[in-house]
Amino acid sequence: MSKIKFTFFIIIIFFLIEFTSQSIILLFGEKKYSLIFKPLSNQISKITTNYEISWDYKNNKMKPGKYLTGEGISYNINSKGFRGKEFKTIKEKKRIIAFGGSTTIGIESPDNFTYPAQLEKILNEKKLDYEVLNMGFSSKSLNYIKNLFFNEAYLYDPDIILIYNNRNSIMYDGGYIDPPKLNLGFLKLNYYLQENIMTYRIMFKFYKRILNLSLDSNYLKSPFGNKGISEDYLRTGYTNSLIEVIEFAKQKQIEVILTKQAYLFDNQIMQELDTFTVDELIKFYKQDYFLKKFNLSETVNFWSVLGTILNKKIDELKIYKNVIIVDPRKILTSSEQNFTDYIHLTPKGNGVLAYEISKKIN
Repeated sequence: MSKIKFTFFIIIIFFLIEFTSQSIILLFGEKKYSLIFKPLSNQISKITTNYEISWDYKNNKMKPGKYLTGEGISYNINSKGFRGKEFKTIKEKKRIIAFGGSTTIGIESPDNFTYPAQLEKILNEKKLDYEVLNMGFSSKSLNYIKNLFFNEAYLYDPDIILIYNNRNSIMYDGGYIDPPKLNLGFLKLNYYLQENIMTYRIMFKFYKRILNLSLDSNYLKSPFGNKGISEDYLRTGYTNSLIEVIEFAKQKQIEVILTKQAYLFDNQIMQELDTFTVDELIKFYKQDYFLKKFNLSETVNFWSVLGTILNKKIDELKIYKNVIIVDPRKILTSSEQNFTDYIHLTPKGNGVLAYEISKKIN
């Protein structure tokens, strides 16, 4: 058999296998389409935001400079490795530091339209004379925030710190990815293949099921092909880390604003989830109760239930006098125009979040 005939044979086999896989995916109700069938559908999926930035591994922050996302949005990283304009170490006005992940750094928006930037503008319009520093980093969690606060950020003498982060804490601190081993290139390739090659998608599903069969009883299964999420982290680990931050802030006479994270899923489902206790949410998650009741995908079930758990755990911390809790979920999720996807915010959404936080600041 000639090389041309062999290559043609392999292509035909691939098409047949992919056609079969596509049929299985559609049969089970998933509206996902193989790369070769996308032209026949309107389901062209794409990654809407480019999170790849130059990272300074020595200082574990960003390299200063001007960057451009794949969507053409430019953003500035200042000389200290944070997003936004330059600032002096010694403050000249009241200072707020905003900690978080990609939803705080907000590279879906220009520099002046992130929620920290819009919060500063709102507060100054109210004659409160604050500067707000954006110390958000894509894919960073509460453990990273804690280390940044304890080792550097407190030296900038903030009057208030903000934390808007639970999704990344589930991902990294809860156990499903070890941050030092995180390979962004692999994760993006894995995402691309699952979205575009249905044979790979099916094989990955089998791989996840095999992993879930060997889960320790203290871990909740995840849809991401890993060891799962620590139940202990959901019950106590997350709040214990926040308490460390709160106690350290108290010693420095710093107020702490904890903001519940908004997820753009079905509002009725999210409101119902909020009526359950943490114990009930964990119990029912293990039983796939919500997944079956609401006919959710594994991914939506994972984020909606576990995100609700950590949002509920924040309420336990209102006993601390230096803690203020902000819950922007209802107003943010009232309009899809506030989101670029299920978690990241548009400039408009950042403005809504900034306004909700501003109402708690005097």
